[in-house]
Amino acid sequence: MERQEVIEKLTGFLRKALAKKDIEIQPDKPFSDLGLNSSGRLEFFTMIEDAFDLMLDEDEQDAIKCLNDAVELVLSKVS
Repeated sequence: MERQEVIEKLTGFLRKALAKKDIEIQPDKPFSDLGLNSSGRLEFFTMIEDAFDLMLDEDEQDAIKCLNDAVELVLSKVS
């Protein structure tokens, strides 16, 4: 899977999971700065798992602090 395709999918997932839809999403901006709350994080991770047929354990989820982290993890698991 191409990196750009993963970035686009995860950006869409993140936009759906955010409480405020008009936030500018930058790949290295921390989720906490975007206003992603705990239910939004759960929704985001569930979308990733469903879309890429993955299981993210708690340590992996905790390590994901921004969009770039999520992209790198997905790419490492699907490659």
